[in-house]
Amino acid sequence: MQFDRRSKIFLLIAILSFLISYLIVTIGHFPHLGFAVSFSLFIILAYKLIKDKEKGTRLYFTFTLVFSALIFVRSEPLITFFNLIAVFVFTILTLLPKASGELYFSDFLYGSGKFLLKSFFAKESQYSLSLHEQKNELSLVKVGEWVFGVFISLILAAIVLPLLSSANPFFKNLVDSAMRAVNLENWLKYFGYQNVLLWLLRLLFFVIFIFLLPKLLTLINSKDNYKVPYLAFQNKLPLSIPKFFIALVVFVFFFTQIQFYFAGDATLSGMGMSHSQRTREVFTQLSLVAGIILLLVYNAGGTDRFNRISNWLLGVQGVFLTLMAYNSVFSYISAWGLTYKRLYGLAFATWVVGIFVLFFINYKKGTSLSWFVKKSILYSGILLILVNILNFDYLIYHFGKSKTGQGVDYRYLSTLSPDSLSYQEQFDRLEKIYIADNYQTVLKNGETPLVIFNRIQRLQTKYSQFNFRSFNLLDYLQYLKIKSLDTNPLNLYYKNKLYPQYNR
Repeated sequence: MQFDRRSKIFLLIAILSFLISYLIVTIGHFPHLGFAVSFSLFIILAYKLIKDKEKGTRLYFTFTLVFSALIFVRSEPLITFFNLIAVFVFTILTLLPKASGELYFSDFLYGSGKFLLKSFFAKESQYSLSLHEQKNELSLVKVGEWVFGVFISLILAAIVLPLLSSANPFFKNLVDSAMRAVNLENWLKYFGYQNVLLWLLRLLFFVIFIFLLPKLLTLINSKDNYKVPYLAFQNKLPLSIPKFFIALVVFVFFFTQIQFYFAGDATLSGMGMSHSQRTREVFTQLSLVAGIILLLVYNAGGTDRFNRISNWLLGVQGVFLTLMAYNSVFSYISAWGLTYKRLYGLAFATWVVGIFVLFFINYKKGTSLSWFVKKSILYSGILLILVNILNFDYLIYHFGKSKTGQGVDYRYLSTLSPDSLSYQEQFDRLEKIYIADNYQTVLKNGETPLVIFNRIQRLQTKYSQFNFRSFNLLDYLQYLKIKSLDTNPLNLYYKNKLYPQYNR
């Protein structure tokens, strides 16, 4: 008995489906390492099966591996979410077969959706398990269909049997006798209800993967048109009048903005605007207008003199608006320190400026817009990698602590993720207050010390019972610093101060 190439690949897919199901289904903690390993193994197998590997395919493959690794490195929830989105996007771009002609942003969106739908609804796959003995083919075993059928049968049994048992006592006795015969309840108690549920979920994911992955990996080498079929999405739009209108509005805005910047606090207060509004809200509004300008110049049609001039004018205005947004955020940071919103605001403004630069480099050279689309995708990936490396949590605590009118905002700092590597220092500060019995300091700052204690205890609990699926690098580095801390005395002290009514 021997396996042909298709069968060997199918066995690899089956093993991979089991591994992914085992790695990503956990209880209690997010499977950072589980997702990182799962995405990496899948994209490596898929990349090996791609026949025509272009330069873009290799770049997207590399980005997928990088962001998979970053899921394991970073623990902060928002950046983890961005990394997951990036892995998904670059995985699809790696797998998407080469399309003829130029690809625009709409084509990537349409092609990705079509590719996934075709994978799900495809009737057959190239990979299946064929068993051969000598030269005669004995059978073709569709493992995925068998597993899927058994799993659905179990679900139907869990639904139908109780319904029929409630309708017929004789049938109920028969079912109860069968249950006693297999001793199901004792088996559940022996293995634990939670473990049984966990493995059922893993079985469900395994069924999904063994059903979907062979079809998906079949399509990566199939030729199809993944461009948007409607001309309305491919042709440039007549946007001369909207461009002229926006250029005029922004031009007038520049003059009023100068007056706004030189206005004193008393003048702004009389207009009902605080310093916070002048910075935070101005940043949001200017960034949105800059984004609208970018959409206009990207989708504008016409190559006449007016359209060329208006595009350049709008581009300059868009960059200036973004620079004004930069100024507003820097002003707020100098007054009140760093926060997630301010740092992500700077990252977004940097992204907008970069997109403008790429667009007008492409516009000046007169090259295809597909060049701009590809460069924008890669630039976005590079910027997100830079955001991961900068580690906003660490920057906030160690280089620009958030402030309030009373000073450092310790309440906000206690909400930082383990990526900040600050839990030991925060604990030491609260311990000094505890020793000096100086709770008024905490009360004055409006702090919530129980938050940091809970975070420390969570890490201690997580790594006291090690689960490699949920292992995270910065999480673990933070744990090594606080693993021996005893939070109980401080936790009790601050809890008594916060809730004195429970001690009467």
